[in-house]
Amino acid sequence: MGAVLDLSRGIHALVKKSDASPLTEPRYEVLNPQGYMRDVTLASLAERPETLSGKVIYIINSWPVGSGSELDEILSKIGDFLKEEFPEATIVTRAKPSPYHTDDREFWDEVAHRADAFVYGAAPSCATTTYALRYTGLLEKRDVPGVPVIFENLAEDARLTCDEMGMPVRWVAVPYPPVKITGARMAAIMEDVKAALTAPLRQEERQTGTRMPSPPKRIACLGTFDEINAHFCDRGLTDGFPIVPPSEERVAAMLRGTKHEPEEVVTTTMWPAQWNVTVEKVAIVGVMAGCKPHYMPVLLATVEAFSKCGSAVRSTNSFSYMRVINGPMRREIGMNSGTYALGPGNHANATIGRFLSLAVTSLGGGQIGVNLMGTQGNVSSYAFCFPENEEESPWESFASEKGYGPHASTLTMFATGWSHCGNYLGGGLDDFARAMAQFTYPSGMAILVSPARAREWARSGQSKDEFKEYVWSHATLPMKTFRQDSYYKKFIEPELRGKASQQSRWPRHYLGLSDDAVVPVYPREGIQVVVVGADQNPMIQGWKSDYPTTVSIDKWR
Repeated sequence: MGAVLDLSRGIHALVKKSDASPLTEPRYEVLNPQGYMRDVTLASLAERPETLSGKVIYIINSWPVGSGSELDEILSKIGDFLKEEFPEATIVTRAKPSPYHTDDREFWDEVAHRADAFVYGAAPSCATTTYALRYTGLLEKRDVPGVPVIFENLAEDARLTCDEMGMPVRWVAVPYPPVKITGARMAAIMEDVKAALTAPLRQEERQTGTRMPSPPKRIACLGTFDEINAHFCDRGLTDGFPIVPPSEERVAAMLRGTKHEPEEVVTTTMWPAQWNVTVEKVAIVGVMAGCKPHYMPVLLATVEAFSKCGSAVRSTNSFSYMRVINGPMRREIGMNSGTYALGPGNHANATIGRFLSLAVTSLGGGQIGVNLMGTQGNVSSYAFCFPENEEESPWESFASEKGYGPHASTLTMFATGWSHCGNYLGGGLDDFARAMAQFTYPSGMAILVSPARAREWARSGQSKDEFKEYVWSHATLPMKTFRQDSYYKKFIEPELRGKASQQSRWPRHYLGLSDDAVVPVYPREGIQVVVVGADQNPMIQGWKSDYPTTVSIDKWR
């Protein structure tokens, strides 16, 4: 009891001393993490005709009719309205004959040569809206006036897209969902479409030249830890968690993790706004994420890879990006490839994983509710980074498959994270393959195999390629079921029906198969395998993913 009383008096004395001489909270001057906006070449809209009488007007739907664009009926009514207003006009209704994001040169040539004006329907999709605006701009530059029809809840994305294009495309926004549209509002929409195609250009719609944005200020703010975090959070530059203040000293220390100069440009296309990013900006965000200086080559490789494959982040879908590290760098920075490799607890895995979510907003101009429109979001966006367990794998590493030598360090990025199945303990792969076959738009699959499961297959004489072949050949559906999926109509069928010069990832003979034919739903080359985890159980899990992008880490040392 005496010892407790003595301790109590000591605490009381310390509190009194603190009251008498309060500690001064340190203040930091911190660097601005925001990337550099690109110079924009301004372009004029196409001249408008005084009347559409006698003109050919294309009504273009980004998605095939009946595949969920929710604009089918509205576009049909626009066609009827224009025909009634201009009886001598010719109305041509077309669904874009290729996936909405494809730069279809032959189709643009058709529109440019045949159409005098066009209406371009988007969809309740951020990405589709962006592409509808961009391709409208492309046709406007070919002197064909057009108007995209978009949904009101994606209007901010449309404004930002026009700003990035340097072209004030005239778009008409309609309520979402369309059932909200009253008769009076529908009549107003029709008049807006007509005006967009015929009203003379305003002065701001004729501007040309170059717009050069001012560079971001070097110093973001001066304040305490809490004040800095409030400043960054209020401006949408954090992931919601506290950040490490990126002071000049911390950033200088981070820069010592690479031989590359601070002013060197890492990329000119950091998504979603395609900003320019320097080595120093990467270091600033690395500090914010809590990374250590010797992680810098991995952070620079992350930005390089994301610039090549990160366009899908601008979507109403809820993407995330899985990163796999291979080679000596894994051990140099102390990453965890074993027990709990995909979970929290390892500093390198966690902070390098976190870095990307901060980079998307700070370095890439991402704004939630504007160009980051994931309807539900995705928890794997916070941190989804781990090394392959090469030491315990009986197979060649993922990087070796991609042509890198055994001493090369690489980072591979998968666009993934919106569908997942597992874990499967023991037994055959049939259950796993059947589950993966149910994923919509099965363009690719990342299979994460524990070392124990990989060794089971190796002991039976099966190679890594045979493992992938087994999963691919058993992830099957009847063609009738496959064709009923809306994503089949939006993506796969247009690809199958595409130009002979364009290679389809799925076999073209699928088009002629009967409904009861059973087929693999994944492209054969879309199956990827990474060994990760420990030996507690022969686990396996799968992530729906698109084709991976692999870059060198060593080039950024």
